Amino acid sequence: MSEDWRKRLRNMRTLAGLKREDADASVLDGLDADALRAAADNPDHSEAGRALAASRAPTGRWRLAVPGFIKARDLARGQKLFFGWGRVLRKWSGLAFYLVLLAILAAAFIGTSVEVEPSRMVVAVGPEDADLDNIYGFVGLAALLPLLIWFLASALRRKPARVLLLRKFNVRAYSEPLERAISNEFRPFGHIASLSDEFIRRDYFGWVSTATLALGNPLAALWFIVGAPIRLIYRLFDRSGMGPAVVLNARDFRNLARRLRDRIGLNLQVAFTSKEAFLVRTSDAWWRQVIRLFFDSSDVILVDLTKVTAGTAWELDTIRDEQLAPRCVFISLWGQVEEAQAALAARGIANPVHPYAPDGHMVDRHRFRAAMLGAMTATHPS
Repeated sequence: MSEDWRKRLRNMRTLAGLKREDADASVLDGLDADALRAAADNPDHSEAGRALAASRAPTGRWRLAVPGFIKARDLARGQKLFFGWGRVLRKWSGLAFYLVLLAILAAAFIGTSVEVEPSRMVVAVGPEDADLDNIYGFVGLAALLPLLIWFLASALRRKPARVLLLRKFNVRAYSEPLERAISNEFRPFGHIASLSDEFIRRDYFGWVSTATLALGNPLAALWFIVGAPIRLIYRLFDRSGMGPAVVLNARDFRNLARRLRDRIGLNLQVAFTSKEAFLVRTSDAWWRQVIRLFFDSSDVILVDLTKVTAGTAWELDTIRDEQLAPRCVFISLWGQVEEAQAALAARGIANPVHPYAPDGHMVDRHRFRAAMLGAMTATHPS
């Protein structure tokens, strides 16, 4: 199955003969049904080229489902799958690191205060140099240990869910509460993917987080220094391979699909960007193809109906037409629930809307988490 999707992904490629308005029909010779559907749905092709491919393709659009990391048997664990010992280990090891860091800063401040006292006081209360070195070594180890535990627990997480988050773009009043909800409520489920929004912070300063964490880990520091030019060169040739994903053409689309299987890479990205989703920036031509990829590849579809726009309406229509509602969880900022519910009722979608507060917390957390698990069960029926 895994090899099948990789093979089919190669069908989403740009054919030079279909980019021109006077499309060359000969480039379609020898293409199978799946490749013809992909050619008809490829936004890189001209309208004439897509129409020509569609005339030869069987009915139906091209679809691709990238396998996720959870299966039906995993969901039998219920909420423990996402809020069990792994979540506790990541949360408390991260907190322990910050507590040790605060203790180091406090000790440094106290030490500075002692040094300004008369020299006789320093001699009276100061430890021997060897003892001081031992203390510094112990403190350094105490800081490094929880950091290492947090890093390994985050990077090696085995069963993250893939969550597609659909929302209103470019409205700060809506994006800020949603950003808090991503951090407080959504990220524990796994990889939250969404199209890029100028008001939801992109990973512009992710290198700062990496550099800060590298200070406590010599191997990480070495990789940060040596790997910086490697990452830069790699990004020049693969816009969807590292950092914020960019989809502007068929090659970017294929890179994005492959990246969805990079469990450790995505684990680290969402760990280093504490209040963000995995953001995908697309052109106007490609955003629907990207959304469809996530529709077919996500474990759960999370739809924010705080503000229903033309883009949201298209997404809701697609959810209705493709009968995806059982795999969806609908949310809204409180105060907008009635309008959100009306938008669903107008399309015959009976799902409830789960409100969240401006501070980013769900009004009924237990009900929301149960709905998320129910949607994943619909995606992975036993």
